[in-house]
Amino acid sequence: MWGDEFERYQAGLALKVRHLRGEVKLSQEKLALLADVDRTLVSKIERSIANPSLEVLVKISVYLNVTVDQLLKL
Repeated sequence: MWGDEFERYQAGLALKVRHLRGEVKLSQEKLALLADVDRTLVSKIERSIANPSLEVLVKISVYLNVTVDQLLKL
């Protein structure tokens, strides 16, 4: 049961990061460089494969000009 909820949030996060990254015109590589994370992690987040830590979410949200709440909002 919690798995379904988790998957909804993970898919929502993937779509939101991809969309916002496009809005601010950053490549996966550039966002990863700015946020000091591996580029493959950004790719995995956008494909709903990775489960990023709160630290990573905060770093990414800063460079996407949103709050973590906004990243996770469905």
